[in-house]
Amino acid sequence: MNKQLYSLYRDLAAESAKEWLVHGFLGSGDASAFYGIPGCGKSVLIEDMALHIAAGRTWHGRLVDRGAVLYIALERKKLVEHRAIAFRKHHGIEDIPFAVVGGVFDLRTARAVDAINEIVRQLEVDTGAAVVLIVIDTISRALCGGDENSPKDMGMIVAATSKLQAETIAHILWVHHMPQDGAERLRGHGASLGAMDTTVLVSKSANLRTATVVKSNDSEEGETITFTLESVTIGPDTNAPVVIPADTVMSARSAKPKLTKNQQTMFSLLQCAGASGLTTERWYEMARNEGIGVKRKADLYDIREAIKSRGLVRQYGDRWNVC
Repeated sequence: MNKQLYSLYRDLAAESAKEWLVHGFLGSGDASAFYGIPGCGKSVLIEDMALHIAAGRTWHGRLVDRGAVLYIALERKKLVEHRAIAFRKHHGIEDIPFAVVGGVFDLRTARAVDAINEIVRQLEVDTGAAVVLIVIDTISRALCGGDENSPKDMGMIVAATSKLQAETIAHILWVHHMPQDGAERLRGHGASLGAMDTTVLVSKSANLRTATVVKSNDSEEGETITFTLESVTIGPDTNAPVVIPADTVMSARSAKPKLTKNQQTMFSLLQCAGASGLTTERWYEMARNEGIGVKRKADLYDIREAIKSRGLVRQYGDRWNVC
């Protein structure tokens, strides 16, 4: 019998939970576009997020779904590599399933999509990890001279996105630009906006840079990441930027009592667990994965009690929840 071509209402599950690539920010297997003016830091932020996903480390206090990442650098591949080297030096992480590929890919063609799928398969063999994120930097380069305002050309980009989603389990992330008139929207034809599950505007002020979820199909809009950039020396006369989370977080959490870095990490781990919370042992295990309490186990208890004393968390039996 042929595979069923549809899902019947009666066969739908009683409940369904959103699966996250970056909790509360990007969904697993979705499509997104990050955009902003030149120099706002969007590519730096995207690569930093991608590297955290490959490393399985929380990103700005948000849990990630660890897996391999393919970064398709259709412009400035060497710069992408420099940023990865800076990340390695800054964080002390030696080996993660993160790969950079350059070259020319005309994503209006099936041949280019097939080539990317082949690279994905090879990367999964080489790393032993499923590819969970494909970054394509940028839409303009992926068009290879095509017209961003053309419904036909942008429709082909939408089709390429859908095919990559269907043939991999990866989230497809496009790097894009804003119009020259300064309007805070995706440049070009509206077909790209309609195809994206999430759009993120990256902007720069005098002292801070922010990434704000402008559109989200099935989660909260307005979620914001605040960051700065720091230069790291990676060789003679060569520097590259790394992302530094800002001290002032422009979200509801900013109203909470000030916490130390480790206290904030443990609080964020529990916060990302949602209403179900975490057992003490699971909370401690996740904290140790972030490097907390590895040398001194009592640090976990001390941090937990410090957060509790501020009225941020509560305990029911052996399970902890955010207040």
